[in-house]
Amino acid sequence: MRTVYALFVGIDDYPDKPLSGCVNDVRAAEDWLRRQSGFTPKIKRLHNAEATRAAVLAMLENHLGRGGPGDTALLWFSGHGSERDTNDPREATGKSQALVCHDSLNVGGQALLQDSELGELLDSIAARGTHVVAVLDCCHSGGATRDHVTNATVRGVAWRSWWRPEGIRGARDGGGAGPEPRRHVLLAACRPQERAVEGVIDGQVRGYFSHAMLAALERLGPTAAYGTLHALVQEHVHRRSRHQHSELRGREDTSFLHGDPVTTSPFLLRHTASGWEINCGLAHGLRAAGAEFTLAGEGGVPRVVVVREVRAESALVDPVGWRPGRPEQGLVYGVTPTALAFPPAAVTVTGEPDAVGLIWNAVSGEPLLSADGDGLPLRVDVRDGWARVSGGGGHPLPALPVRSPADAARVAACLAHITRWHHIRDLTNPDPWLSSLVRITVEKTSVGHVQYSAEGDVVCSYASGHRPPQVMVGIHNDSDRPLWCVLLDMTDRYGSDPLLYEGEFIGGGKAGWALRGEPVWLYLPEGRAVVRGAVTHDVFKVIAAENELNIAPFRLKPWSPDDPSAARGGDKTAGGSGLLRLAPPSGSRDAGGPAHQVGRWGTTQVTVRTEVP
Repeated sequence: MRTVYALFVGIDDYPDKPLSGCVNDVRAAEDWLRRQSGFTPKIKRLHNAEATRAAVLAMLENHLGRGGPGDTALLWFSGHGSERDTNDPREATGKSQALVCHDSLNVGGQALLQDSELGELLDSIAARGTHVVAVLDCCHSGGATRDHVTNATVRGVAWRSWWRPEGIRGARDGGGAGPEPRRHVLLAACRPQERAVEGVIDGQVRGYFSHAMLAALERLGPTAAYGTLHALVQEHVHRRSRHQHSELRGREDTSFLHGDPVTTSPFLLRHTASGWEINCGLAHGLRAAGAEFTLAGEGGVPRVVVVREVRAESALVDPVGWRPGRPEQGLVYGVTPTALAFPPAAVTVTGEPDAVGLIWNAVSGEPLLSADGDGLPLRVDVRDGWARVSGGGGHPLPALPVRSPADAARVAACLAHITRWHHIRDLTNPDPWLSSLVRITVEKTSVGHVQYSAEGDVVCSYASGHRPPQVMVGIHNDSDRPLWCVLLDMTDRYGSDPLLYEGEFIGGGKAGWALRGEPVWLYLPEGRAVVRGAVTHDVFKVIAAENELNIAPFRLKPWSPDDPSAARGGDKTAGGSGLLRLAPPSGSRDAGGPAHQVGRWGTTQVTVRTEVP
């Protein structure tokens, strides 16, 4: 059975700078730990005058340090924290943080427990195989703002700038061979530059962060994923102290008190003062309102929320056809992006006024296009009754006539087609986890030549006698689980086709091969002369998912002025709305088949340039 070595440090009785809720915090935390089952608790505590620097260090080394592989070491500190100037060039902010022990104020700050010192000690325990977690409820702890509020005391000390720390640990090695070193997990009350606040809650003075932590642990239990736990704590703290932002440093997909991997989405739905919110925003690659996130409902019925506002680090959403629960319940849901929205292409039209007017009338009816969009910049130049479209990433298109509304509609359809092709090419999951576990290889055969350009493109050259190159294309699953994969060939004629690998499961650590292991011939497109200097570009794009997906939204015929209906590909609804959907195939499934839902998914791609030397 796992042993949890726990040290609870609470200090209210500071000389001249007393606090009131710190001992209450650690007593409540100790009580919570004793009521849990499934492990053996070994508990030590230091309150007030007992919590000198020497005593805290001794307990860290001699008590928490007793843990071995399969055990847990828990430090819960509630008290003052400090921030001071430092001349150490490795401190990017010019500041350094520390815990304030009971005797720190008596000796001019020399009894501070420095951040580098504490971190190194906790990491040394983790290196032995112990799961180490530190819960720090003090100012400058690395988490959230505690500001001065009514009937509240700020847990922080303003240290004089001349104080200079010693023994700062050197920079950690970021490279080299071998596994990543085991490190501790930090749950902190506030960001390094912020203050942490305590106040009266239910008739007792408590630290806002400690109170929120224990409320969340009571709801979620001791094996909650760190990411889910932190999301709930962060919102509870923010409701009481608007300038305090709790922080999590460590693996969010592992469990509290155990450190075991937890299957969970990196994106979480929770209720905030602004409404229902997902922790995914512009910084993660979420591009436009209208995107959909899905969570599995009871009985496997999917439940969807739609993004109504994209912010820098989060997005406000509205549930569709279901009610998540009362906000006061503090519920947190894991969600997965299942339909991504893209901003309309930004279209510019110049040239002959009459033709320009016709084109603008046609463009106004296309939801993928806009005169002032934030998306792909496309340009139409009209001259002598002919329109030339530019701005896309494919081969230059032929000029199109503009003499009637029907001609203008064909131009608008061309613009929409190019826009949709870019949507597919640029599709990425804001969650990069699965994308990093799948890769594409393009290997040479006996026909033609294969090399890599300075930009990282695969360059395949025709052989002598104008024989097209022949390659083997592999999809490699470097994860430890089966993944369903489809390989799209995206051509420079603005086509997207899954013909090379139409969707199959690839086992963990295994590879799937295009055309079931047959060579792939790379021809110049029809109508393009095989002459010296001729070139074409393909993007090989893999979409990988934990469950099977419907591939219809990823089919797009090459653009042709004779077939403008291809502008929205196989999924006209998705094309018309600007959404690119990742959904399971329709129809019933046999018992024992893949789950009829969308799990985590990712993408990877490589550009292949075929040329005639």
